[in-house]
Parts: sequence; C-alpha cells; structure tokens
Amino acid sequence: MVKDCKRRCRTGWLVGCLLVLAGCTTELAYNTLPFWIHYYLDDIVDLTATQSRQVKADLDAVQQWHRVEELPRLADRLTLIAAQSAERQTWDQLRDHQAGFKTRIQATLNALIPATTRLLQSLDDRQAERLTQFLKDEIAEAQARRDQQSPQERLAEQQEELEERTEGWVGHTTDSQAPFYAEMADYQQRAMPTFITVREQLQARLFNLIETRQRDDLDSQLRQWVDDLVAWRGGSDTQTDMAIYRSRRLDWLLRFDKSLDDAQRTHLIEELEQWASRLQGMAG
Repeated sequence: MVKDCKRRCRTGWLVGCLLVLAGCTTELAYNTLPFWIHYYLDDIVDLTATQSRQVKADLDAVQQWHRVEELPRLADRLTLIAAQSAERQTWDQLRDHQAGFKTRIQATLNALIPATTRLLQSLDDRQAERLTQFLKDEIAEAQARRDQQSPQERLAEQQEELEERTEGWVGHTTDSQAPFYAEMADYQQRAMPTFITVREQLQARLFNLIETRQRDDLDSQLRQWVDDLVAWRGGSDTQTDMAIYRSRRLDWLLRFDKSLDDAQRTHLIEELEQWASRLQGMAG
C-alpha cells in the first residue's frame, strides 16, 4: 500500500495529493503521507530550505484538517451507502453518492490550494521548468504504454480492472455478470478520445498556470481548475459526450446493483461498514 501511495504521489502536487489524501486509507500509509509527498516534491523541483519548511508545515496542516473534517464525512457516506444497499439502490441515490464523493474530493483539493499557490509562487524558473517537464514526462510515459497495446489488449485490461475493483466490494461475481464488465470496458474505450481531449485541455491550463504563477489571481484560477478537474470538464466541444458518458455510467451502476445476489449484497454491506469503521478510527 505504501509503495502504491509513493507511486501516486509522483503524479504531481495538485493531482497526486488528491489521490493520496482521499485514497490511501490504511493508517500507516495515511500517517506517512506528508513525508512521502514532501520527499517526491523535493526530488522533482529540489526545494530550498525555506520552501521545504513551508511545504512540510502546509502538508501537516492539511492532513490534520483532513483527518478531523473529511474522514468522518467519508465514513458517514459509506455508512449511508451500506444502509441503503440492503435494498436496491435508486437512480437518485446513486447520483447523490457520486455527487457526495466528488464534493469530498473537491474539498480536499480546495484545502490544498493555498499551499499550492505558495509553493508555485516560490518557485524560480529552473524549478518551475523541472516541475513542468516532470509532468510532461509522466504523461508521455503513460501514453507510450497505452500506445504499445493493441485495442484488444487495452479492452481486456480495462475489463479486468473493472472486474477486480468490483469484486473487491461484492466478492466473486457470477458468469451472468461478466457481460457487464465487457459492456462498460468497451464503452470506456470508445469514449477514450473524449477523455484524452479533456485531459489535454486540463494539462494545457495547468502548464499555463505554472508558467504564469506570479499572477495576482493564481489562487482563484487554481480553484476553477480544480473544479473542472473534479468534474472532468473540458471545453464546449466535449460537454455533450461527457454528459452522455456520465448518464450511461450511472445507468450501468444501477443495472449492476440490481444484478447482485444476496451473498454479494451482504459482502458489499460488510465491506462498506468495515471501511467506515476504519475511517472513523483514523479520524481525529
């Protein structure tokens, strides 16, 4: 788990902190996050002593806030889902849960914005260039790995990932549920050009913010960028396709929930309750 957190931290200060603060939920990994994030930031941009002290202080403060404010809210959301999962979820319930988790993710990222603004505006040109180049290299490496795969390999990998994630919550799935994974994997792969367009638009905006980091409105521009990142919102050319994708994904979740047998539903409720209890135990 710690190794996985370290890898995710390297995706950058803005995006990486979101994933590690919201996604690393074992106590050891969670408690050591400020250390690892600082470690990788220093490795990327070579922080000065002053910058290093500020980053450490900011990360500790954000983690303490997250522990007290956000972990209980995440636990409450999981408890609510567990209670509702005794029966089949409704469309409105699933939509509310998706919106609820997006709100929590956005709250975490927004809490990081003042620290991000301080860090970016403290970078000299060499440090800013190193940060930008690191992000570009990470993106290029991920794209190269994707390009090396055939369409069939990408589809199989996506389907396997969907199945593994789902079975983590509901236990072993049945043969009759296998078409669900094939359906969503196929749709996600066909939607990939839209996802990539949104990603490229967000990347370009982020690189521009790094380049123009001394602007007076950097804080507000970062907040708008975070809002669009969490919503995965690009330009007007992608809005219709993304709206269709979100609707189809919600429909898929609703149909899959209806397909759960009693054993799977019991497994899901137990997993949700265990994670809720674990998060409550980690909260301040």
